[in-house]
Amino acid sequence: MTVLVVYYSRTGRTKRIAEEIAKKLQADIEEIIDLQQRSGPLGFIHGGRQAKKKELTQIKACSKEPSQYHIVIIGTPIWYLTMATAIRTYLHQNKDHLLQVAFFCTYGGIGVEHTFTDLEDLCGKKPVSKLGVATMDIIRGTYSGSMDRFINELTKKE
Repeated sequence: MTVLVVYYSRTGRTKRIAEEIAKKLQADIEEIIDLQQRSGPLGFIHGGRQAKKKELTQIKACSKEPSQYHIVIIGTPIWYLTMATAIRTYLHQNKDHLLQVAFFCTYGGIGVEHTFTDLEDLCGKKPVSKLGVATMDIIRGTYSGSMDRFINELTKKE
């Protein structure tokens, strides 16, 4: 089974989880690069407004072709109860090339199930597995149980 982990990370938390998933699954990995400035408080506020409005952004061209993978795992931070605009843009461009999907998100508050629903609706596919990891769990390193369940569900698809 070939697996691709695609993610966007503004603070590095989503990147940390993406890299761990890719390592555990021996998967390829692709970081989505938003061409808009997202750093600092103003970047956070502007990104949240765009996410709320379900707007698209400009992203750097990707090097991996999602249609070449059995499963594409999509990772996003939660912005205003939904996916980051860079992930929305990636899915808008690639949804027709995804064979199977799995989702993971990182979050500081609420919106996990709403985000998963938005991801599923945009992809038009039911995910093989889903993982939500709270910021405090990332900081404390207390998410291994949920990570193991996520990985186990994915490896059952082999």
